[in-house]
Amino acid sequence: VKYVVELARALGSMPGVYRVDLLTRQVSSPEVDWSYGEPTEMLPPRNSDGLMDEMGESSGAYIIRIPFGPRDKYVPKELLWPHIPEFVDGALNHIIQMSKVLGEQIGSGHPVWPVAIHGHYADAGDAAALLSGALNVPMLFTGHSLGRDKLEQLLRQSRLSKDEINKTYKIMRRIEAEELSLDASEIVI
Repeated sequence: VKYVVELARALGSMPGVYRVDLLTRQVSSPEVDWSYGEPTEMLPPRNSDGLMDEMGESSGAYIIRIPFGPRDKYVPKELLWPHIPEFVDGALNHIIQMSKVLGEQIGSGHPVWPVAIHGHYADAGDAAALLSGALNVPMLFTGHSLGRDKLEQLLRQSRLSKDEINKTYKIMRRIEAEELSLDASEIVI
């Protein structure tokens, strides 16, 4: 996750990149840091010498936390699959609103749409594929690891059956999401 945050921060400070939004789940729970409940968090650039003066009103990199799934407790990622459509709806609403705001600021009144959608990990890849299709915007996918490999490793350990692995890790849903993500992507990292 630190890598994804640092990637967003670095992209947000690149010349020619006006804004980067890192969309994730909003959680308001005593089980996690209070900041996970904040809807928006700016990611200031590492080298901001003079850069903040050059940036526009809404430019830079941000973490945008979308409420979906149970709001008041942390839920393991394996249990969030049924809530992905709710995340996609919230993300799409954010993107539409932001395109209007950016249109007023830098688009001469015309909406400014994302140039690309980048999904990290299986669940975000699943959401990115849906957003990419809805917005007709190219998709990038970084899996970081793959469910098929994890399934093979777990089966070799012989501690759990395939059904137990699937029940514990929702591995077949993960593999389905990764395959959708790979198929929908213009670039796979």
